[in-house]
Amino acid sequence: MPLKIKNFDARRLWLAATGLSGVPTGPLDLPSIVNSLGFVQLDTIQVVARAHHHILWSRNQNYLEPILDALYSDRHIFEHFSHDASIIPMEFLPMWKRQFTRKNEQIEQSKWFNGRLDAAGCLKIIERINLEGALSTHAFTSDKNAPREMWGRPAHKQTLDYLWYVGRLATCYRKNFVKYYNVPERVIPINLHEKSYPEGAQIDWLCRAALSRLGVATTKEIQQFWEAKTIAEVKAWIDSADLISVSVQGADSSWTDAVALPDIDGRLKSLP
Repeated sequence: MPLKIKNFDARRLWLAATGLSGVPTGPLDLPSIVNSLGFVQLDTIQVVARAHHHILWSRNQNYLEPILDALYSDRHIFEHFSHDASIIPMEFLPMWKRQFTRKNEQIEQSKWFNGRLDAAGCLKIIERINLEGALSTHAFTSDKNAPREMWGRPAHKQTLDYLWYVGRLATCYRKNFVKYYNVPERVIPINLHEKSYPEGAQIDWLCRAALSRLGVATTKEIQQFWEAKTIAEVKAWIDSADLISVSVQGADSSWTDAVALPDIDGRLKSLP
Protein backbone atom coordinates (compact mmCIF):
# COMPACT_ATOMS: atom_id res chain seq x y z
CA MET A 1 0.00 0.00 0.00
CA PRO A 2 1.33 3.48 -0.82
CA LEU A 3 2.07 5.89 2.00
CA LYS A 4 -0.86 8.32 2.17
CA ILE A 5 0.07 12.00 2.64
CA LYS A 6 -2.84 14.25 3.51
CA ASN A 7 -3.07 17.70 1.96
CA PHE A 8 -2.10 19.52 5.15
CA ASP A 9 1.11 17.51 5.44
CA ALA A 10 1.81 17.75 1.71
CA ARG A 11 1.65 21.55 1.94
CA ARG A 12 4.00 21.60 4.91
CA LEU A 13 6.38 19.27 3.09
CA TRP A 14 6.40 21.48 -0.01
CA LEU A 15 6.97 24.68 1.98
CA ALA A 16 9.85 23.08 3.88
CA ALA A 17 11.40 21.60 0.72
CA THR A 18 11.37 24.99 -1.03
CA GLY A 19 12.80 26.91 1.93
CA LEU A 20 9.63 28.85 2.72
CA SER A 21 8.64 27.30 6.05
CA GLY A 22 11.11 29.15 8.28
CA VAL A 23 11.46 32.73 9.41
CA PRO A 24 13.26 34.58 6.56
CA THR A 25 15.86 36.28 8.75
CA GLY A 26 19.19 35.48 10.37
CA PRO A 27 22.68 35.11 8.87
CA LEU A 28 22.64 34.92 5.10
CA ASP A 29 24.22 31.88 3.44
CA LEU A 30 23.40 32.48 -0.20
CA PRO A 31 25.30 29.47 -1.63
CA SER A 32 23.34 27.22 0.74
CA ILE A 33 20.02 28.72 -0.39
CA VAL A 34 20.85 28.17 -4.07
CA ASN A 35 22.05 24.64 -3.29
CA SER A 36 18.89 23.72 -1.41
CA LEU A 37 16.73 25.06 -4.25
CA GLY A 38 18.84 23.28 -6.88
CA PHE A 39 18.75 26.19 -9.30
CA VAL A 40 17.33 29.71 -9.55
CA GLN A 41 15.88 30.79 -12.87
CA LEU A 42 17.11 34.18 -14.06
CA ASP A 43 14.31 36.37 -15.31
CA THR A 44 14.12 39.78 -16.94
CA ILE A 45 10.63 40.35 -15.51
CA GLN A 46 10.93 43.19 -13.02
CA VAL A 47 8.35 44.39 -10.54
CA VAL A 48 10.21 46.18 -7.75
CA ALA A 49 13.17 43.87 -8.61
CA ARG A 50 13.92 41.08 -11.08
CA ALA A 51 12.15 37.79 -10.35
CA HIS A 52 15.26 35.89 -9.21
CA HIS A 53 15.97 38.54 -6.57
CA HIS A 54 12.45 38.02 -5.19
CA ILE A 55 13.11 34.26 -4.97
CA LEU A 56 16.30 34.76 -2.94
CA TRP A 57 15.02 37.62 -0.76
CA SER A 58 11.88 35.67 0.20
CA ARG A 59 14.13 32.97 1.73
CA ASN A 60 16.27 35.48 3.66
CA GLN A 61 15.47 39.17 3.82
CA ASN A 62 19.11 40.04 4.53
CA TYR A 63 19.70 39.35 0.84
CA LEU A 64 20.62 42.37 -1.29
CA GLU A 65 20.88 42.32 -5.08
CA PRO A 66 24.67 43.00 -5.32
CA ILE A 67 25.36 39.91 -3.19
CA LEU A 68 24.49 37.72 -6.16
CA ASP A 69 27.47 39.14 -8.07
CA ALA A 70 29.82 37.68 -5.45
CA LEU A 71 28.59 34.16 -6.25
CA TYR A 72 29.94 34.62 -9.78
CA SER A 73 33.29 36.06 -8.71
CA ASP A 74 33.75 33.42 -5.98
CA ARG A 75 32.82 30.70 -8.51
CA HIS A 76 30.00 29.33 -6.36
CA ILE A 77 27.64 29.13 -9.35
CA PHE A 78 27.56 28.58 -13.09
CA GLU A 79 24.87 29.49 -15.56
CA HIS A 80 23.14 27.15 -17.92
CA PHE A 81 19.75 26.25 -19.37
CA SER A 82 17.25 24.34 -17.26
CA HIS A 83 13.73 25.59 -18.05
CA ASP A 84 15.47 28.81 -18.98
CA ALA A 85 18.76 30.50 -18.13
CA SER A 86 19.45 29.64 -14.48
CA ILE A 87 22.16 29.84 -11.86
CA ILE A 88 23.20 26.39 -10.62
CA PRO A 89 25.63 25.48 -7.80
CA MET A 90 29.11 25.05 -9.28
CA GLU A 91 29.58 21.75 -7.46
CA PHE A 92 26.75 20.28 -9.56
CA LEU A 93 28.65 20.82 -12.82
CA PRO A 94 30.06 17.27 -13.24
CA MET A 95 26.50 15.92 -13.06
CA TRP A 96 25.30 18.54 -15.53
CA LYS A 97 27.66 17.75 -18.41
CA ARG A 98 25.12 15.53 -20.17
CA GLN A 99 22.98 18.65 -20.58
CA PHE A 100 25.66 20.21 -22.81
CA THR A 101 25.47 17.16 -25.08
CA ARG A 102 21.66 17.14 -25.01
CA LYS A 103 21.48 20.80 -26.00
CA ASN A 104 23.87 20.20 -28.88
CA GLU A 105 21.64 17.36 -30.14
CA GLN A 106 18.50 19.47 -29.74
CA ILE A 107 20.01 22.38 -31.66
CA GLU A 108 21.13 20.11 -34.50
CA GLN A 109 17.57 18.80 -34.82
CA SER A 110 15.86 22.20 -34.58
CA LYS A 111 15.57 25.40 -36.58
CA TRP A 112 16.75 27.66 -33.74
CA PHE A 113 19.73 28.90 -35.68
CA ASN A 114 18.23 29.02 -39.18
CA GLY A 115 21.30 27.56 -40.83
CA ARG A 116 23.42 30.58 -39.87
CA LEU A 117 25.75 28.72 -37.51
CA ASP A 118 29.13 27.63 -38.86
CA ALA A 119 32.34 26.19 -37.40
CA ALA A 120 34.46 29.11 -38.62
CA GLY A 121 32.19 31.62 -36.86
CA CYS A 122 32.38 29.62 -33.62
CA LEU A 123 36.17 29.48 -33.72
CA LYS A 124 36.43 33.19 -34.49
CA ILE A 125 34.40 34.11 -31.41
CA ILE A 126 36.31 31.69 -29.14
CA GLU A 127 39.66 32.99 -30.42
CA ARG A 128 38.63 36.58 -29.75
CA ILE A 129 37.48 35.80 -26.20
CA ASN A 130 40.71 33.85 -25.61
CA LEU A 131 42.64 36.94 -26.67
CA GLU A 132 40.57 39.76 -25.17
CA GLY A 133 38.95 38.13 -22.16
CA ALA A 134 35.28 38.21 -21.18
CA LEU A 135 33.00 39.80 -23.79
CA SER A 136 29.28 40.41 -24.07
CA THR A 137 27.14 40.29 -27.16
CA HIS A 138 27.64 44.07 -27.49
CA ALA A 139 31.29 43.49 -28.42
CA PHE A 140 30.23 41.81 -31.68
CA THR A 141 28.37 42.98 -34.75
CA SER A 142 26.62 41.15 -37.57
CA ASP A 143 23.54 41.35 -39.79
CA LYS A 144 23.42 45.15 -39.71
CA ASN A 145 21.03 45.20 -42.64
CA ALA A 146 18.94 42.22 -41.55
CA PRO A 147 15.24 42.94 -40.87
CA ARG A 148 14.23 43.20 -37.22
CA GLU A 149 11.97 40.39 -36.10
CA MET A 150 10.21 39.64 -32.83
CA TRP A 151 12.63 37.51 -30.76
CA GLY A 152 15.05 37.57 -33.71
CA ARG A 153 18.77 37.32 -32.93
CA PRO A 154 21.70 38.36 -35.09
CA ALA A 155 24.16 35.70 -36.21
CA HIS A 156 26.79 36.54 -33.59
CA LYS A 157 24.23 36.28 -30.76
CA GLN A 158 23.01 32.94 -32.09
CA THR A 159 26.60 31.70 -32.15
CA LEU A 160 27.29 32.93 -28.62
CA ASP A 161 24.10 31.21 -27.44
CA TYR A 162 25.07 27.98 -29.17
CA LEU A 163 28.57 27.95 -27.65
CA TRP A 164 27.03 28.60 -24.23
CA TYR A 165 24.38 25.88 -24.64
CA VAL A 166 26.99 23.23 -25.51
CA GLY A 167 29.48 24.27 -22.80
CA ARG A 168 32.18 25.76 -25.04
CA LEU A 169 31.63 29.17 -23.41
CA ALA A 170 30.54 29.99 -19.86
CA THR A 171 29.01 33.01 -18.18
CA CYS A 172 31.59 34.62 -15.92
CA TYR A 173 29.44 37.53 -14.67
CA ARG A 174 26.59 39.85 -15.57
CA LYS A 175 26.59 43.63 -15.68
CA ASN A 176 23.17 45.32 -15.68
CA PHE A 177 21.87 41.84 -16.47
CA VAL A 178 24.00 41.64 -19.63
CA LYS A 179 25.80 38.29 -19.84
CA TYR A 180 29.60 38.24 -20.25
CA TYR A 181 31.07 35.12 -21.84
CA ASN A 182 34.46 33.54 -21.21
CA VAL A 183 36.10 30.22 -21.97
CA PRO A 184 35.14 27.56 -19.38
CA GLU A 185 38.71 27.12 -18.10
CA ARG A 186 38.62 30.68 -16.73
CA VAL A 187 35.22 30.26 -15.05
CA ILE A 188 35.00 26.67 -13.80
CA PRO A 189 37.45 25.29 -11.21
CA ILE A 190 39.79 22.85 -12.94
CA ASN A 191 38.85 19.91 -10.71
CA LEU A 192 35.18 20.26 -11.68
CA HIS A 193 35.92 21.06 -15.30
CA GLU A 194 37.86 17.82 -15.72
CA LYS A 195 35.69 15.55 -13.54
CA SER A 196 33.23 13.33 -15.38
CA TYR A 197 30.74 10.63 -14.48
CA PRO A 198 29.03 7.92 -16.57
CA GLU A 199 25.69 8.77 -18.13
CA GLY A 200 23.80 6.53 -15.70
CA ALA A 201 25.38 8.17 -12.67
CA GLN A 202 24.41 11.62 -13.93
CA ILE A 203 20.80 10.54 -14.51
CA ASP A 204 20.64 8.95 -11.05
CA TRP A 205 21.98 12.09 -9.39
CA LEU A 206 19.66 14.42 -11.33
CA CYS A 207 16.59 12.33 -10.46
CA ARG A 208 17.49 11.95 -6.78
CA ALA A 209 18.39 15.62 -6.40
CA ALA A 210 15.11 16.65 -8.03
CA LEU A 211 13.00 14.30 -5.89
CA SER A 212 14.79 15.42 -2.72
CA ARG A 213 13.95 19.06 -3.49
CA LEU A 214 10.35 18.28 -4.40
CA GLY A 215 9.64 16.03 -1.42
CA VAL A 216 7.22 13.87 -3.41
CA ALA A 217 6.75 13.90 -7.17
CA THR A 218 5.25 12.22 -10.20
CA THR A 219 7.42 11.01 -13.08
CA LYS A 220 6.71 14.17 -15.06
CA GLU A 221 7.49 16.44 -12.11
CA ILE A 222 10.89 14.79 -11.65
CA GLN A 223 11.59 15.18 -15.37
CA GLN A 224 10.48 18.82 -15.43
CA PHE A 225 12.51 19.88 -12.39
CA TRP A 226 15.80 20.19 -14.30
CA GLU A 227 14.66 19.59 -17.90
CA ALA A 228 17.97 17.71 -18.24
CA LYS A 229 16.54 14.23 -18.77
CA THR A 230 13.75 12.58 -20.72
CA ILE A 231 10.53 11.03 -19.43
CA ALA A 232 11.81 7.62 -20.55
CA GLU A 233 15.02 8.09 -18.55
CA VAL A 234 13.05 9.05 -15.43
CA LYS A 235 10.68 6.09 -15.80
CA ALA A 236 13.63 3.71 -16.11
CA TRP A 237 15.23 5.29 -13.03
CA ILE A 238 12.03 4.96 -10.96
CA ASP A 239 11.75 1.29 -11.94
CA SER A 240 15.28 0.57 -10.71
CA ALA A 241 15.61 2.94 -7.73
CA ASP A 242 14.81 2.22 -4.08
CA LEU A 243 11.80 4.51 -3.69
CA ILE A 244 8.62 4.73 -1.62
CA SER A 245 5.24 4.77 -3.33
CA VAL A 246 3.03 7.55 -1.98
CA SER A 247 -0.45 8.91 -2.59
CA VAL A 248 -0.78 12.67 -2.15
CA GLN A 249 -4.04 14.45 -1.38
CA GLY A 250 -4.67 17.63 -3.36
CA ALA A 251 -6.54 20.74 -2.25
CA ASP A 252 -9.63 19.35 -4.01
CA SER A 253 -9.36 16.15 -1.93
CA SER A 254 -8.32 14.06 -4.96
CA TRP A 255 -5.38 11.67 -4.62
CA THR A 256 -2.33 11.48 -6.91
CA ASP A 257 0.13 8.61 -7.07
CA ALA A 258 3.75 9.68 -6.73
CA VAL A 259 7.10 8.54 -5.35
CA ALA A 260 9.45 9.72 -2.62
CA LEU A 261 12.91 8.91 -1.33
CA PRO A 262 13.25 6.34 1.47
CA ASP A 263 13.58 9.08 4.10
CA ILE A 264 10.06 10.43 3.46
CA ASP A 265 8.58 9.13 6.72
CA GLY A 266 11.30 10.86 8.76
CA ARG A 267 10.89 14.07 6.77
CA LEU A 268 7.15 14.11 7.43
CA LYS A 269 7.63 13.54 11.16
CA SER A 270 10.19 16.35 11.47
CA LEU A 271 8.27 19.02 9.51
CA PRO A 272 7.83 22.41 11.17
